[in-house]
Amino acid sequence: MTTNPRMAFILISFQRGSRAFLDTASVLGKYEELFLGSINVPIPESKDSAFGVLVKANTDQIGAITGTLGKIDGVKVKSALLPED
Repeated sequence: MTTNPRMAFILISFQRGSRAFLDTASVLGKYEELFLGSINVPIPESKDSAFGVLVKANTDQIGAITGTLGKIDGVKVKSALLPED
């Protein structure tokens, strides 16, 4: 059962310059039609980078994105969904 599209923010963390960046970009490219916006934030005191994506998608799609990203070595991912209208 698919639900109605909802707004969600997906936060992704990975080490700058790592293979995880390329793998993350590849996964996100498959879902770019769902994106409303994104932000990349390098974290100066560490070697990590945080990347956030605002999407409008159903929960199955959000789960597919975060599940695939979560399987990438070196990637941490968390999503937050806004309540339905």
